[in-house]
Amino acid sequence: MTKMEILPGVYRIDLRVSNCFLIAEDSGLTLIDAGLRRSFTPLVDFIRSLGRSPSELKSILLTHADLDHVGAAPALNSHFGASIFTSSIEAEALAHGRSSRPIQVGVLIPLFNWFERLNGAMQVEVDRTISDWDQLPILGGLRVIATPGHTPGHLSFYAPRHKLLFAGDSVSTQPDTVLYNRMKIFNWDQAQMQASVQRQAALRPEIVCSGHGPVVFGAAGKFPKG
Repeated sequence: MTKMEILPGVYRIDLRVSNCFLIAEDSGLTLIDAGLRRSFTPLVDFIRSLGRSPSELKSILLTHADLDHVGAAPALNSHFGASIFTSSIEAEALAHGRSSRPIQVGVLIPLFNWFERLNGAMQVEVDRTISDWDQLPILGGLRVIATPGHTPGHLSFYAPRHKLLFAGDSVSTQPDTVLYNRMKIFNWDQAQMQASVQRQAALRPEIVCSGHGPVVFGAAGKFPKG
């Protein structure tokens, strides 16, 4: 596990399989995405390394219902009472312990379905569903942005005060570059994914945090064109 401070009190936690982001404010802690189930201990250890208590974790914001983004959320909820938020589409899928879209991987579909259901790893009870343009009392007003495409109910989160975008898997990032999500076999709708990225680009974020890949700074001019 590696970590970096993006802004004062905002951290990227690289869990190898995916990124999580922790927002540490005086009023409490917010986690964006939750890795795999085995990420529970690294996430708790990271919170403690900041001199904070895991009991301060108030909210877990899930961008979408994929195994590598929701895994530790139920344990963090049950141990520390953190409330889980996501869109209604992703919440319904998680209630049934599955992804919110079919995976386009041919003969691997049965294997993927078995893996995601293994020991209830995808079974998550969501406390609150959130919708496009809702505002959460985090980072001076964190906007919920509907960004369907990778999954039908995918969400991103934008903090206008800091020009900071948490984009989940709606984008791919490489050093100094924001790209369309290149994993076409895992995208529910390629056209909607591209439209969502253009909507994000219109926000002119200066910092983009993705579910996989590095944080991109000075990002406003680094989105794909058209």
